[in-house]
Amino acid sequence: MNCPSRISRLTRRAALRRILGAVFLVPLVRCVAAEQDEIKRQPVESSVLASVGYDAARKLLEIEFHSGAIYRYFGVPVEIHSGLLAAESKGRFFGANIRDKFRSERVNARTAK
Repeated sequence: MNCPSRISRLTRRAALRRILGAVFLVPLVRCVAAEQDEIKRQPVESSVLASVGYDAARKLLEIEFHSGAIYRYFGVPVEIHSGLLAAESKGRFFGANIRDKFRSERVNARTAK
């Protein structure tokens, strides 16, 4: 009759490992993923846009607006990013060439480190 209690102990250990892994590893994984996901933005001269960043490998354009909102646009060619940075009116370029042209998502504002 030793067997059932041993199985029970092993099951409890496995459950405890699973719980501890979730408690300690999940926040760590999220933190590492967030750092890898970060796109460096550079300030731009614009009355609408505050900063712009681009990840050429993933074709991601990230724009911070003066309102504080940050949006990420997917599948953006490098020519669009270059054109935005070179545009005399970045807000006008954004409206004509980026807004509603690419799939986008709002990104939470980053906290200062």
